[in-house]
Amino acid sequence: MTTSNGPADTTDGTSESQRALDGRQLAGALAQLGTVDPVCVEVLTRLNLRIYPGEPGDRTDHVVLDVHGVSIGVQRRADDLYLHADTTETGDQLVAFEINGGGEVDHATS
Repeated sequence: MTTSNGPADTTDGTSESQRALDGRQLAGALAQLGTVDPVCVEVLTRLNLRIYPGEPGDRTDHVVLDVHGVSIGVQRRADDLYLHADTTETGDQLVAFEINGGGEVDHATS
């Protein structure tokens, strides 16, 4: 299993260093350990994990998980927890989310 390092294009046109893990590599590595549930292999094969360095003062790097056509970003910053969901590639009109068991909240995407 390898990771890639290097500049990555960002949505604002700048580039920053990123580390990435391709889900196909992860699924292949798990297969070496023995039998893996085919459903898990299918999901892992489509998974992509990217890690962007945090800014000075942030508590963690910005971790982005791509799965099912959605990018989910998480970062612990100095004063808050930042969560980002990008569904622009899915065509979903409504995203339902829940935080800490507080019940679902619907968010229109357009």
